[in-house]
Amino acid sequence: MNKIKVSIPLMIMILISLPVYSLTWEEILEALETESYDFPVNARNKQVTCWKEVYWEEYIEGNSGYKGYVNSYNDKIKINCPY
Repeated sequence: MNKIKVSIPLMIMILISLPVYSLTWEEILEALETESYDFPVNARNKQVTCWKEVYWEEYIEGNSGYKGYVNSYNDKIKINCPY
């Protein structure tokens, strides 16, 4: 019983002494702006690869004895990331 009498006030003092941080609306709105966003330090050195899917067609001409045809191609190309 004596331990409980001592531990309850001790826990209350510890909880009261912990710092309390509150956010303001200004801080929340600043965090949502794209201009103010900065990558975390641990993400700055990561390699990012961007890919673009490209489609094109090539027409093969025919002649009087042979019909022409179309070849179609799909390819993924590595590009510079736009950011």
